[in-house]
Amino acid sequence: MSEPVQFWLDNKMSAGIKVAAIADQTLVVYREKYYVVEKDAAQARGGKALRYSMTSLPGIWKKALKGEAPSADGLVVPPDDALPTPTTTKRERPKKERSQPAPPATVDPVQPQPVKAAPLSRSLQKMTMKPVAQTTVSANCPECNFRHEFPLEKGKNGKPFFTACTRCKADFAVRFVPATVFQAQVAGFR
Repeated sequence: MSEPVQFWLDNKMSAGIKVAAIADQTLVVYREKYYVVEKDAAQARGGKALRYSMTSLPGIWKKALKGEAPSADGLVVPPDDALPTPTTTKRERPKKERSQPAPPATVDPVQPQPVKAAPLSRSLQKMTMKPVAQTTVSANCPECNFRHEFPLEKGKNGKPFFTACTRCKADFAVRFVPATVFQAQVAGFR
């Protein structure tokens, strides 16, 4: 049964050797790997062709290689990934029953009830926090990668300035760039 078979594999036509056949599917060996070919194309899942080694072959194909004639009922056809499967399940959120408000209690007009402030929710707490004001900007030397701290006022206007590294004495330029916090861009000179 070793006849040549052409089939579509990884966006090109490939030629393998037919090893076994069950119903309309053919087992083809190509470059020491086994492929199940159906309608002149290797079966694929997730856009990649299904390739098997001798040990990973499905049991029905192992039986076919031994010469047994398995039935076509055991063939597994992978789902077609080209079309999405429509789903019609709709989940409904259970509605909570609202409790009836308690009848208002009689209030003594002489003694006012104390009013309690409601605690802020977490999202409001985050919004009301003010960021810490940035006072220094760090920059690394392009030669020796030594970290320097510069006051924000030195380059806040966006113009670059020159400085010398305290470790290796190399000159480099620094420019502050506004981001979430100011960042420094550096350029080295030789």
